[in-house]
Amino acid sequence: MKNILLAALLSLVLSSCGYTFAGFNNTIPVKYYINTVQNDTIDSSIGDIVQLEAERFFIEYNELASYKNASYFIDIMINTLEYLDPILSATDQASSTNLTFNLTMVVTDIEGKEIYTWNTTISSSFSITSNVGRTLQTRDSRLKDKIEDALTSFRLNISKRVYK
Repeated sequence: MKNILLAALLSLVLSSCGYTFAGFNNTIPVKYYINTVQNDTIDSSIGDIVQLEAERFFIEYNELASYKNASYFIDIMINTLEYLDPILSATDQASSTNLTFNLTMVVTDIEGKEIYTWNTTISSSFSITSNVGRTLQTRDSRLKDKIEDALTSFRLNISKRVYK
């Protein structure tokens, strides 16, 4: 009986200091539903890549939910797409290109109240080869990495608002 009372008292003291025991997490999990991905650029594949990467990213953190189970809704807007191709003067050809676009994510709660808006510019450089398939594969791979970096920054910034 003494051991049980001592264990209960010790756990009370530790929990009052902010410590928790493994498996006793009292925080409510945050779940996002990606409501829309609006691509206002001429490159339709950019919107598809952003949507798939966002879904993959939030699944990885177990934060993607169905519409009915979501805590927050995300609307993603993509605009101002630019390709910059530096031309080599000796050959009059481009050997690489830089892809840049703006990404805006608007987060609303279940009542439709906007709680957070996040803007960033994503920029990715990739080589241009004579093999179009390889060039697109390289572009998409680099773009996915940049989108994941942006989503990581988004998650860190919004965590101050949704994790209490």
